[in-house]
Amino acid sequence: MLLAPAPAFATTDFAAQTDRPCAYCHVTIGGELTAEGAAFEAAGFVLPEEGDGTTPGGTGDGGATTGGATGTTSAGNGPTSSGTGDGGADDAAGMAGGPFIQLPDWLHDLLVWAHLAAMTTWLGAIIFVHVVQTPRVAGQGIPRGYLRLAWPAIGTLGLSGVLLTLNIIPSLATLTEGRWGWLLLAKIALYVVLVSVAAMATFVVSPRLRRLAEGAPTSAVDHESHRAAGRVTVEYDGRVYDVTESRLWKGGRHARRHDAYQDLTAALGGAPHGPEVFEAFQALAGQDTVMPRPVRAFVLLAYGNLSLVLAVLLVVALW
Repeated sequence: MLLAPAPAFATTDFAAQTDRPCAYCHVTIGGELTAEGAAFEAAGFVLPEEGDGTTPGGTGDGGATTGGATGTTSAGNGPTSSGTGDGGADDAAGMAGGPFIQLPDWLHDLLVWAHLAAMTTWLGAIIFVHVVQTPRVAGQGIPRGYLRLAWPAIGTLGLSGVLLTLNIIPSLATLTEGRWGWLLLAKIALYVVLVSVAAMATFVVSPRLRRLAEGAPTSAVDHESHRAAGRVTVEYDGRVYDVTESRLWKGGRHARRHDAYQDLTAALGGAPHGPEVFEAFQALAGQDTVMPRPVRAFVLLAYGNLSLVLAVLLVVALW
């Protein structure tokens, strides 16, 4: 990636700061620079003073810079902030009339930080479930602690995103013209899908998983025979594992909260690891069981969520 650099794509930040349209500096949005754009870059991204004749092509009266009353730049390739409105969707915050709402700087910065924190919390938690845990561990539904973390983050992400967007765009047409707008629409669409999946998992699938766990029959495995033989055993998903040699199960107790000789299928849902830890131990008895339909649905939703998260990160990187 470092050996294959690509041209940078412009955002509307400079348009908002200078009160100029994108076309003031760019022949095409985010593309080749105009004479004014080259001068703006050479001056350290500071606009030359109007009327002093320093602007390329300037006459001292600022007319060549602003395009006068015709609403075009000196190159005649786009409207200025005082333009007639043609092509205004490309100009984002640089158009006359400004964005839908004007946020104070302190509130804008606070919303940016809240947006980033909420995105990191929610999307990071989804990734954590797949890297550290696995979807199969949700034997009793989604942990309530995860829900208390996720839903406030979802709400904060949505609210801050709406306010920040309205603080940038001057019209809804901005979202349908240009690369910046299309990527923003893609990000919004992915957010809506992720929220829909989260709602389905929280209010439909997870309650069914809890009811399934509550109605599960008590294990009929005779752990007492293993205890008498000096073995430390635990059961997961219908299989019995010998964990005698594990230093984490010395004395038949793990992490000061889990006792051996029990079915730990449901308890594993709150553990910082998944059932893959049992692969290092010998299975003494039991057989694989058929995954119930609610569990299959949850696994499908979980891995679908992971794919959507990766798509969101890709869109953010491009945006």
